[in-house]
Amino acid sequence: MACVTSANAQKQTGGEKNIEVAFAPLGGNPISMSGIRLRIFNSESSAIRLGVFIGGTSSEEIMQEANNDIDALELIDSESTFDFSLNAGYEMHFAGTDRLSPYVGGEIAFGSSSETTETQTQYLEDGDDQVQTQITKGGTSRFGVNLVAGVDYYIADALYLGAEIGFGFARSGDKENETTFENPQDGFENATSSLNNVKSASWGPNYQGTIRLGWLFN
Repeated sequence: MACVTSANAQKQTGGEKNIEVAFAPLGGNPISMSGIRLRIFNSESSAIRLGVFIGGTSSEEIMQEANNDIDALELIDSESTFDFSLNAGYEMHFAGTDRLSPYVGGEIAFGSSSETTETQTQYLEDGDDQVQTQITKGGTSRFGVNLVAGVDYYIADALYLGAEIGFGFARSGDKENETTFENPQDGFENATSSLNNVKSASWGPNYQGTIRLGWLFN
């Protein structure tokens, strides 16, 4: 990229939008996508920033295979997760140089994650084999406020590399755990609990541990 850099790489002039990806050249995952970050430039010196992440996982494991010879029913354990985060803020850009666009700004961050596990158990009722499914749900919620300072360096027209540091406050807490049963055996009842749930808060300097690669478009 450096070899094809133009003498006067064009920066934002106002009215553009941009999308970024992040990469860590010396890390285990050189290219990373921790969400989609969009900026809308109101003018050459101001921009609205928005970051969104939506993702999840799911897995299943057969814990017992069906076997009619020993009256065994198939038992499957499963786990799924869902994660959502939203960051919204504002940036003020300074003149810098022909290629350099330094900025300061602030943002508010919200986040929520959930986890669901299903565990199956075989039991005998009135001479018939039955399967009970225990469903456990939990998760966390997050909130934060961050002041940021960063820089974009344009290596070509509408194409830049960037870095960012910040100072902020963050708070997170576990959601109430909920346990329900499908086809339950006697003595098993639905319940909710907040035992062992952790709430935490932190504040201080922080940084984005990756290099940002972004491009402008209209």
